[in-house]
Amino acid sequence: MTPSRHLMFKLRDMKWFNAGPRKSRARRHYLVSTAGQPNWGDEFITRAWIRFLAKSDPDSEIWLDCPNPSHSSLLLKDEHPHLHVVNTLWQLVWNTSDLLDDSEAAAQKIRGWIRDGGTPREDFGIDLLRSMDTVHLLGGGYINQLWKANVLLLVALAQLKELNPKVLLYGTGLGLAPLKGIDLFLARTSLTAFDHMSVRDSRSADIAGTERGFDDAFLEIANTGSDWLEQNASARAFVCLQQDVVGRNPKAVKAAVDSLLLSGVEKSEPIFLVEAIPPEDSWSLDLFKDQWPGEVWLLPFSHLWNYGFPNAADTVWISSRFHMHLLGACAGARGIAMGFGNEYYDIKHGSLMDLGTGWANLDVSVDHPAPVSATASSKFPAESLRIARKKKREANQLY
Repeated sequence: MTPSRHLMFKLRDMKWFNAGPRKSRARRHYLVSTAGQPNWGDEFITRAWIRFLAKSDPDSEIWLDCPNPSHSSLLLKDEHPHLHVVNTLWQLVWNTSDLLDDSEAAAQKIRGWIRDGGTPREDFGIDLLRSMDTVHLLGGGYINQLWKANVLLLVALAQLKELNPKVLLYGTGLGLAPLKGIDLFLARTSLTAFDHMSVRDSRSADIAGTERGFDDAFLEIANTGSDWLEQNASARAFVCLQQDVVGRNPKAVKAAVDSLLLSGVEKSEPIFLVEAIPPEDSWSLDLFKDQWPGEVWLLPFSHLWNYGFPNAADTVWISSRFHMHLLGACAGARGIAMGFGNEYYDIKHGSLMDLGTGWANLDVSVDHPAPVSATASSKFPAESLRIARKKKREANQLY
């Protein structure tokens, strides 16, 4: 009997479908960070890991989970051929905002969503998360008592590991301090589910039960050599003075001006006010223009992103921000870390001083801050390259 046309089509279709070996599924890597605000340090770290994966695993799927996917999609669009950006885990954390004062109840809700779904808007993302080969919390100081709801990221991933023991959970370069009470308990119990965890300061090492490691920004130094720098910047004096977390502090402007002069910056020289978070970090521009005798220019985030971290001969930095301290010291700049009597930032800057940056400390939490002269360790640029190689070895071990 002659086969029907329908059957012949099916047989031909099967022969075509089964021809040759089946291509294996690309590995799926899920990265979690606070990228997208944008904030220079968070973007720098996120780009570092994506660039690393573009070289080490270019055929893999990369899923970045961050608070602002639209901004991150634009900033990172050319960094990996298979990059996708979502905000599933962050949205789940935000969905517990009514339970901010009941961390245990919020944790129970997060566990239920990861295990059973039940969030119509996020269920597609949860299903995707369950299919990952690796889930990686990128470095940064976003899980601590200041943003205690973010401990739920750890809770969610611990539940994911219980659901799928084959998924590999990583955390690198995290700053977990300060944490206390139920939030500390939730963090510690969740961290036991991770296959790899490194932290950037001794307080966080105590929380995680591990040795102190290094900030993830060192990975970009390993990735690019000196290409992360904009050499021969048109000025040598840079100030980064934030308002988030610490508030606006006009005393800090006067202390910065006096400290620049004490550090040998001439009154006739221009200074750059550096915008790590746009536009918030430009709040003091007019105050500096009123108090600095020479010209004051704004160095916008877009310039940092497109051209790199500014560097010049005998550079002087004053920064309240952690990553400007880290990268300025790596570049060999003299610097001053500005402190506000804030435990979170004291831990961060303290961790860099423990590494040996040699920067001076300027405490503007007192009534009358005394200016200080910028200092540096001549040994730290070489030390930073050694640290960068260690961070690269860590990355190679994970991927």
